[in-house]
Amino acid sequence: MRRATFSSVVIVVSSWCYSRASDTRSTTYGEHYGHFAFSGRLSGEYHYTTARACFRLMIFRGDSLLMRIAVVVTQYEAGGAQKAAINLANGLVRAGCSPTLIFLYKKAEADFHIEPGVVVEYLLPEKRPISLLLLSLPRLVRTLRRAGAERIIAFTHYANLYSAMAGKLLGVPVVVSHRNPLFSYGRLTRLADRWLAMLGCLGTVTYVSGAVRDSFGDHYAGVTLRHKVIYNCIDRQDDSQLPSPPEGNYLLAVGRLSEQKNHALLIEALARSRYTGDLVILGEGECRAALEALAERLGVASRVKMPGVKSNAEVNAWLRGAKAFYMPSRYEGMSNALLEAIVSRTYTVVSNVPAQVEAVTAMEGTYGEVLDIDDIDAWSASMDAMRDDLQPPAEIADALAKRYSFERFMADFQSLLPDAPDALGRDAG
Repeated sequence: MRRATFSSVVIVVSSWCYSRASDTRSTTYGEHYGHFAFSGRLSGEYHYTTARACFRLMIFRGDSLLMRIAVVVTQYEAGGAQKAAINLANGLVRAGCSPTLIFLYKKAEADFHIEPGVVVEYLLPEKRPISLLLLSLPRLVRTLRRAGAERIIAFTHYANLYSAMAGKLLGVPVVVSHRNPLFSYGRLTRLADRWLAMLGCLGTVTYVSGAVRDSFGDHYAGVTLRHKVIYNCIDRQDDSQLPSPPEGNYLLAVGRLSEQKNHALLIEALARSRYTGDLVILGEGECRAALEALAERLGVASRVKMPGVKSNAEVNAWLRGAKAFYMPSRYEGMSNALLEAIVSRTYTVVSNVPAQVEAVTAMEGTYGEVLDIDDIDAWSASMDAMRDDLQPPAEIADALAKRYSFERFMADFQSLLPDAPDALGRDAG
């Protein structure tokens, strides 16, 4: 009863906010590509830079009618969920559609390639907790209603929750995508997700890996839903435009400088090993100062390089020049950086957490090495043995490259949209 009350309060409060917001001029922030654009300020009057637009994702059906779909993500930043959502939108454009990509707010700049036909909108210009809580749903409902959306596909848990509520209010089917294990969600988020499902707000649930699916266990017990695992993909349009790999002898790690990514283990392993090259960690985050202090204390500060966030093209170049890619994460959903390494045929060394093992396993074999997350000596020994001719078995590399292909990714999403054109999933195999 207590849980049901929580979800009911969320829906009632947000619905009230929607009714209040609908009496005012549009306060939705947007950045639109193509013919549709408008801008505004958080306070004061809002000024439209072009005529009012109808934001639509158009999928041509066999009967020549149009299916309108919205793709919703919590925040815009250089993250894996954002990349997956943008890959989906780009694929729809290449299939002859004109997708709408909605972000609840803009957290940071990123260098994603977004096809010119993708319409992008931000409901809030930045993260403000009270505004996010009270305004996200009414603004999302208003935008979806204006678009005449017939399907909603949501990525990340806050977008999942708001999209589920908006879909229920509008009578629109919703697909949600879980990107991390259930235990990484806050208690209230888990309760809200469970009870929105029980209230009939969800229809299809996707998971970025089988490990994430398994982590949900009986979370949705008693609720009739469609479940599907859809792996991330690597979408490379023109490798000839990639920059040359940096020179030098280095091991590479990529990811947010956070406790989850566990980069401290790599610094400790480097200090213990006989490997004489550098450790390069691409990314930024709250643990930078602690990692720098650790490297200094262990006497390897001159060999631990942390050049910050790099563009996708630069990351690919670093991968091609690395002796190996190391990823000792404490947990993952399905790391795009790891998939990039695999598709680049870079040798990988990963922790033995479920999603990592799943990502590098195919045909009863393993791409690279899988090491115990708590065994620093094993990681150090791996660095000791690093050499230029380490190559995963070609058949495993080929199988994984196909699993993480753009064509397979689009075919999987096409299966959730029965009226979508065959072009979305052609050549998926």
